[in-house]
Amino acid sequence: MVPTISALIGADEFFNHQIVNTHASVGTGDRSWTEKIWFTLMRRDASLQANFGLGKYTNRNIMDGFAGIQQGTTQRTVRASRVLLPLIDEMAVGPLRFEVIEPFRKLRIAVDQNSAQPFRYDLVFTSDLPAFFENRDVVLAGGRTASDVIRYHQGGTVEGWIEIDGERIIVNPDEWYGFRDHSWGIREHVGLDPADLVPGNLVPTSASKAGGNYHFNWLVSQIARPDGSRYELAYYFRDFGGEGPPQFLSGFINESDGQQTPILHLFPEMTYRKEDKAAMHGRIHVFVAGKGREIVERIFEIEAIDSEMGFRLLPGMYGAWKGQLHGSFKGEDFLDGDCIDDVNHPDKTTENYRWQIRDRPVRIREGANAGYGDMESIILGEYPGVTFV
Repeated sequence: MVPTISALIGADEFFNHQIVNTHASVGTGDRSWTEKIWFTLMRRDASLQANFGLGKYTNRNIMDGFAGIQQGTTQRTVRASRVLLPLIDEMAVGPLRFEVIEPFRKLRIAVDQNSAQPFRYDLVFTSDLPAFFENRDVVLAGGRTASDVIRYHQGGTVEGWIEIDGERIIVNPDEWYGFRDHSWGIREHVGLDPADLVPGNLVPTSASKAGGNYHFNWLVSQIARPDGSRYELAYYFRDFGGEGPPQFLSGFINESDGQQTPILHLFPEMTYRKEDKAAMHGRIHVFVAGKGREIVERIFEIEAIDSEMGFRLLPGMYGAWKGQLHGSFKGEDFLDGDCIDDVNHPDKTTENYRWQIRDRPVRIREGANAGYGDMESIILGEYPGVTFV
């Protein structure tokens, strides 16, 4: 092997190189470089939900992932991690497997029989809409690019089966919907920070959620018109304080022909449950450009399908969980999992504000148009337009 050239892998047979190296390397040495896929799949009545995620951390030599199911308030999660090399081409870790059957059309996720939790599944996601990009998410902290990520997502249907404690449930595409995304770039909260960094509270330009008013609200959806055509409202809203424009907004109304209408401003008028900060219902006020100088307001109604449902992402290592972080070394071949009987217990939210982040099955409506979506949220303190029940 030539010392300055990485190993050859399968992707190197194709004309898709972007840097002067093989696909075993990326264009930066930053150890926070991450490539991830994510799925949330749910019955239309929200009685059962499945989640899946897989992450590749090239500069950390790690592949990790999670899978889980939720019924009522009970959530089961499996986590797995392995050393990336030499199986860099395999999109699998432990019992978790991901397969691209047809790019941007059919994708397969599977959890094999395992010793961590008594569930497994084999599910195929079929897209209903094209893949749509969100705006690039860049965060500077302490003079460093802490985040520089791009992401696309898709909505679709699901088929296959889920087995829990030996009982098999058939997943019918007429009864299920779901979303998936794919992101890559430099990402925050990957592994542990070096011990000799300047503390974040000493960096005046760094936004801190500790003790402040903060609202994070992310939505993907799929909406049908009476004539059968489909479109989606998709946005990422992140703000501190509520004065002036949000710190970060990526928002589009996306059509089935691939057209994206940018959202100029967005105001989430949401009601959350006081005990666990669960999104219950609300209105999303969306402002887009009209003709000439005209600004058009569109209003979308949001409602949780089942007040108890919403798969928690913290046990999937979206934040520190049991001393684990995504992208960190946990051993050459690591597997564990847990079962949480009451994910909505208020103590969980009190222990860690990131427990609020859940994939919340919601109904969405704009006038006579109706559909389904997934909402993730964090709310801290008091924020304009937010109420509690």
